[in-house]
Amino acid sequence: MQTLVIDMDIPRIVLTQLLSRISPAAFFARSSPLRLLTLPDPPLPRPDWVRVRNRLCGICGSDLHQIFLDASLDVAPVALPSHRRIYLGHEMVGEVIEAGPAVTQFKPGDRVVRWGRADDCAARGLPDRCPACARGHRVLCERASEPREHHPIGGGFGDTFITPASTLVPVPPAVRDEQAIFTEPAAVAIHAAWRCLPQAGQQMLVLGVGTIGFLLIQVLRAVQPASVISAVAEFPWQADLARACGADHVFLAQADGYAETAARTGARLYHGRAGNRMLLGGFDIIFDVVGIPATLTNALRWTRARGTVVLVGVNLHRMNVDLTPVWYQEVNLLGAVGHDIVSWQGEEISTFDLALRWLQSGDLRTDPLLTHRFPLSAYRQAFATALDKRQARSIKVAFEGLAASTAEA
Repeated sequence: MQTLVIDMDIPRIVLTQLLSRISPAAFFARSSPLRLLTLPDPPLPRPDWVRVRNRLCGICGSDLHQIFLDASLDVAPVALPSHRRIYLGHEMVGEVIEAGPAVTQFKPGDRVVRWGRADDCAARGLPDRCPACARGHRVLCERASEPREHHPIGGGFGDTFITPASTLVPVPPAVRDEQAIFTEPAAVAIHAAWRCLPQAGQQMLVLGVGTIGFLLIQVLRAVQPASVISAVAEFPWQADLARACGADHVFLAQADGYAETAARTGARLYHGRAGNRMLLGGFDIIFDVVGIPATLTNALRWTRARGTVVLVGVNLHRMNVDLTPVWYQEVNLLGAVGHDIVSWQGEEISTFDLALRWLQSGDLRTDPLLTHRFPLSAYRQAFATALDKRQARSIKVAFEGLAASTAEA
């Protein structure tokens, strides 16, 4: 088995963080916690596990946070127990090559995608379910940090991996591999939209357009065609694609967002001291897909009284944010993580299954989003490309030819 890992070795992490102040090459040095390993193929530890051969795997923003050690030690998630080794890559599509005797839903040759972590009640084989798992939001499993006997080995950034069968979802034959790797981010976008479903005539803002932002625009257009969708893009080429995905209006991040919001929504703009500004009125719903202090502060001020801000972007640092609009204007601030079960056209359906359905029907178009492919041996270049939106114009960068990749130290 070949697999790209991050070892949670504190001395390596601290040393890499220090050396990265001198050169970003430190993240890929032999002293860093990131390593491409060749390991013995592990046996299936339980009869309900499977072995999967990877075909294609996208690089997620959360992968980049881990690779570049972009997290503070004093945020809530870091207080929880963590794995000693992180196997990278979850936006994968692959095929089952071995199934344990208790596996009935898959057989060798079946194509699958992975829904994410394997720490929930079902993956642990528990006969009962915690409240989160019982309602289908397995990412919020209350037992996710408890010790477990067996851990998945390998990830999407490698040739194969083993995992409980309950962590996999079958891919319809009509969904190509290049579409299937967008199943998980599409499921995330669907869950985010369902956190505050838009009503006809409402004005929404998608603040930040990467993979999730582009998919979210398409999801919002599908669930509420009679709404008005605006978006904020960093670069003009992103703005063009946002419009192609269904945005009615797009403005660039360097523009005056307060003036743009007032112009789009009819809100009144007020100027205080020292450049302090506030709007009365604004967007009905804002999806902050960036999640840094500046975007969240702006989102709260650009939302009308009793409107809603949905925080989708991941930022693993404490933030200095003005929360007074939550009180002063009764703005609702909601979080959105992962994927769950939603109600759509009278059917209770997993956001993964709905994502695959919409990928198959063409309601979600992903071909323009897959911009770069690399062999796993070129992982340094792939990660650099994924970060370089300005020059590379990257959206989704993926690893291909995974089963044939050549290991390196």
